[in-house]
Amino acid sequence: MPIEVDTSERLADIARATIEVASERGTQAVTLRAVAERLGRSTAYITNFVPSRADLMANALEHARARWDEERRAHLGERVGVERLAELARWMCSTSPEEQVLRSLWVEVIADVHGANRRAYEVVRSVTDATYEKFLAGAGEVRAGSGAGRGDGDGDATVDRTEAARIADILYLYCRGSEVKSIEDPAAWTDARMQDSLELLLDSLVFRRA
Repeated sequence: MPIEVDTSERLADIARATIEVASERGTQAVTLRAVAERLGRSTAYITNFVPSRADLMANALEHARARWDEERRAHLGERVGVERLAELARWMCSTSPEEQVLRSLWVEVIADVHGANRRAYEVVRSVTDATYEKFLAGAGEVRAGSGAGRGDGDGDATVDRTEAARIADILYLYCRGSEVKSIEDPAAWTDARMQDSLELLLDSLVFRRA
């Protein structure tokens, strides 16, 4: 009888090997051969599951997306309203060595939106679109100041849709910018520096309205 192959497990192994190669040697070193060597397999074995370098990138990002979803849920927990919005921003602007590698991968993917990396780009796009929607939902729960909400200026109304969209835009762009700078110049743009400026932004943009 033929041996049953767990494709999802093999793809997860390939995703981990891809990230390890990128972490140790840089994203440009990610090739089918390098990942095969990392797993102690032949290149033909890898292409049986992932046929091209672009698919290697997409596979790694797809597995990261599932992990990001789990980590975000765990980090936000039962928080609601303004605190949930703030924690989402803090989580997005935090980093780790593996996060740096994944960010480097998606920067390379974004640079080739219309080329071979289209599939990987769609993964990145789906993640960023979903994150923006969560910012927008959270911003919609920010309390308005006098006369700025849907109520009668009593401070109990939430901001209107236009104002919520502005808040979401600013937080989203800040977090995306922080991810790029953390790749471009990690020695200067440390987690501590990012989080310090984020707290100032949250204070002026969110907490003073609450």
